[in-house]
Amino acid sequence: MKHVPLFYWAQFNQEFARPGLLQLGEQLDGDASQVARVWRDGHFTAMFDFPLAFAMTDTFCRDAPLAKLAAVLTNDRRYPDPSQLVTLVDNHDLPRLASVCRRDQRRITDALSFMLSARGIPSLIWGTEVGLDGEKEPESRGSMVFPAKHPTKAIIVDGLTKRSDNPALREGSSTVLYLDDKHLVIGRAHADQLALVIVNRTPGLWEAPLGAPWPVVKFAKVGVSVVTGAVRPGQFTTLATELDQQWRTGARKTKVTFTGVQPGDTLVGSGFELGDWHKEKGVKLPATLELPVGGVFEFKRVDAKGAWAEGENRVLFVEPTPMAVEL
Repeated sequence: MKHVPLFYWAQFNQEFARPGLLQLGEQLDGDASQVARVWRDGHFTAMFDFPLAFAMTDTFCRDAPLAKLAAVLTNDRRYPDPSQLVTLVDNHDLPRLASVCRRDQRRITDALSFMLSARGIPSLIWGTEVGLDGEKEPESRGSMVFPAKHPTKAIIVDGLTKRSDNPALREGSSTVLYLDDKHLVIGRAHADQLALVIVNRTPGLWEAPLGAPWPVVKFAKVGVSVVTGAVRPGQFTTLATELDQQWRTGARKTKVTFTGVQPGDTLVGSGFELGDWHKEKGVKLPATLELPVGGVFEFKRVDAKGAWAEGENRVLFVEPTPMAVEL
């Protein structure tokens, strides 16, 4: 949409709006704030979810920290309707998934399994199901081929079947239930069903430390696992309603105090509260912020000279009670 003024799209979309018509916009940007701005100002009803697309390929194909995925999902509260995000892992304008994942079938499987169990509307472009590769154009726009069988096709069929059969995967609200360096657990809550999407990076038996009513899960599989509970009409209505409100708005917040800093230091990170990774929009330290409960933020300290702190991004998983973080 960047080549056409937003006022044009706003006028166009309002003039041609019809009940049930999906007016899908494309802002090829990994910044959720930009995708949300184009969505609102252009009066679209849906947008391609490039922030999640880039986070998925970074996480599953390039071994980026799991917190990156969780931080992107925390930004769902910025969109008019996060359930209308159209998810993808590649397309003709991007490096193909097979190339990004270095043709590693396990990595490809994990990326697709995660996308097909995530919130939003999954989209697939020609060739992904048969391992079409290409780092850039014109290879990324290669001709379709039709092999008799391909392992990626089976993964897609399985993921779409699970999604079709389980309301929690089709329509459930999302929440991050657990996060550490090796594990990410995302809950999907629907009035009639609960489901878990688990990313595990360590071999050996592991039990997700979740309380009722979430399913008890013990497993040793490395990669992405999708666990669906029984369909029980109306049993989870209260939980699903509460999580949906928090997922869409982040209205329930807690105070987080950042201490232990040098004069002139700034806190910069994911989320508008931390400046969306823009130094000039960061928070002067020390500071106390109100952040959404269950939110995940990546952040770093920037000194008075504008230099980033050394090492990996730090991660904050916001608990329900006030927290203190020493920098």
